[in-house]
Formats: sequence, C-alpha cells, structure tokens
Amino acid sequence: MPIDTQDTTAALSQLATDIVDIIKGYKVMEERADGDLRPVAQRLHALHEAHAAELMTVMERMGGHPEDNGSMMGAVNQAVATGRDWFDMLDHSTLPWILTGEQRLVHSYDNALTAAQTHPELQEILLDQRAALEAQINALRNG
Repeated sequence: MPIDTQDTTAALSQLATDIVDIIKGYKVMEERADGDLRPVAQRLHALHEAHAAELMTVMERMGGHPEDNGSMMGAVNQAVATGRDWFDMLDHSTLPWILTGEQRLVHSYDNALTAAQTHPELQEILLDQRAALEAQINALRNG
C-alpha cells in the first residue's frame, strides 16, 4: 500500500518502521558477519538505532504513538541475513544487498520529507539523517 505523503504522521511511521526493519537485519549480520563486514554492520546498525530513537521522540512530541516492532520486512531481513550465512558467507559479497536496502530507506526518507514540508524543524532532522545515510552509502560504494 502506498504511503500518503500528505500525512506527516503516516510517512514518519512508515520511515520508523523501515528503519526498525533494517536494524533487525543488521543485528543478525553483526553476530554472523566475517571480520571485514562486521564493522560495516556495526556502523550502520548504530546509525539506524540513533535515527530510530530520534524519530520516535519526534513522533511522540507530535502526538503520535510510534510502534517500534517493525513489519514483516524485518523478519525477511533477518531470514535473508541468516540464510546468506548458512549457504554462503556474510562478507563483502553481501554489499549489493546492503546497498539495495539502504537505497530503499533513502526513498522512505524522501516520502517523509515530502510529507514534512510544513514542518521545518522536522525537515531539518530528516535531511540530516538522510545526509548521514547517503554518506554511509557513498562510503560503501567507494569502498
């Protein structure tokens, strides 16, 4: 179901859910990744945890009641990370999968930014978080 980019609360809720979903995959990766990938997973996990906490606080201030359980996609992320470890390796060959997930998250930020056009303080937070995410994506691409 498409997100209503006119509804700030719905777009923020979806963004928070998407962040929690990606965190679930990184929790598995931190435990199972090889030495080269583990610091990447740890760095992205910490970034997303900080962003999620900040968004949850903002949503509560706006009167929302954010869920922090994620969605079914979180379970998929966990299963994919576990499956890759069983049948392959959680190493640098996993980077394209990581980049795809991070790009999906950028799209979620874009939806939230569209919805937050009348909330300059919120837009500033979202722009900062999106920029930090983009910096991590670029670092992974440029390796």
